[in-house]
Amino acid sequence: MIIIGYFSIALIVFFVWFKRFWNDTATSKKDLISWIALVIGPLVWPVVLPLSLLQISSRKSVVQAAKSEQ
Repeated sequence: MIIIGYFSIALIVFFVWFKRFWNDTATSKKDLISWIALVIGPLVWPVVLPLSLLQISSRKSVVQAAKSEQ
């Protein structure tokens, strides 16, 4: 059940990113790295999203600590 949910959300993320990628006029549709990122990105979202949130929250705490020291 978890695997089905994982791949369902990964598929939804892929289609959302694909639509944005396809409508983007600044990115070449022939760029291989863009296509690789488009395919690999949705597959690793469960790992990247929590790490990104952790990084953002740690930056906020560092900024708040620096402000309180001043």
